[in-house]
Amino acid sequence: MRMREYQFEYANMWFMEPSSLQQAGGCWIVRAGRNQAKPHYRIGPKRIECYSLHFILEGKLKLKPGEEEEVELEGGDLFCLFPEKTYRYSSVSGDRALQLNWLAINGPQVPQILEALGLKRNKTYLKGVVVPEIRAVLKQLLAQISKSEAYSFMLQSLLFLLLDKLTSTKSFEPACSSSRHDWVSRSMEYMEQHFTEPLSVEQLAQMAGIQRSYFSTAFKERTGLSPAQYLRHLRMEMGVQLLKTTKLSVTEVALSTGYPELFAFSRAFKRHYGISPSEYRD
Repeated sequence: MRMREYQFEYANMWFMEPSSLQQAGGCWIVRAGRNQAKPHYRIGPKRIECYSLHFILEGKLKLKPGEEEEVELEGGDLFCLFPEKTYRYSSVSGDRALQLNWLAINGPQVPQILEALGLKRNKTYLKGVVVPEIRAVLKQLLAQISKSEAYSFMLQSLLFLLLDKLTSTKSFEPACSSSRHDWVSRSMEYMEQHFTEPLSVEQLAQMAGIQRSYFSTAFKERTGLSPAQYLRHLRMEMGVQLLKTTKLSVTEVALSTGYPELFAFSRAFKRHYGISPSEYRD
């Protein structure tokens, strides 16, 4: 599609009208666009009412977000404009003209989504994340938008696919002692949600991005229990509750608390409480 000429750029822009169904979700597209900058391209200082992800495809620009220091970004980088925060940016002369794609998004989940990507009001850009895989999904998404300004489930799915791809491009930062509280808390929450499934310590350590031995040591230092003991504690609490309040057979209780068969549950229960599940119910 041929771009329209504006004062500082050639651009296509699309304005979306999400339905009440889409707006009942956590995140939706407000508008989108793409451009090729003219020489001396500049935007702002101004503010917007929503969040806007800007993908730098080619060229360089200088970004001044709010009261923060000006930063120079280039092709492959991404920056986010936050609502009610004054910003300005301008092209940097070079061999390649500045080219941008952008998505303005809104919704109650957007702050959490951006934080998952590593973007905050005081950390508004990411370096080197606009990789070929991201460009391909972004191109597909803009093509879908250009076909029709009617919001669709396909458009919503492409938006979340793009966010998923962006999340996967984040480089892993090894946990350190200062962040131990966070990942131990996340691991505990994860175990509390999924303890009825066949979780292993190896899976939990992998999820936290930490070596298994260090995971177990740090977890026990924080909670007083090893990961395996904490899992067993959760399962035993549920087992007792089911034995007290339901007429499920002991086998059904065993399978409902994450054990593969009755013997493993009964052995763990007796080790934990000193009596068998049947004796406890009696």
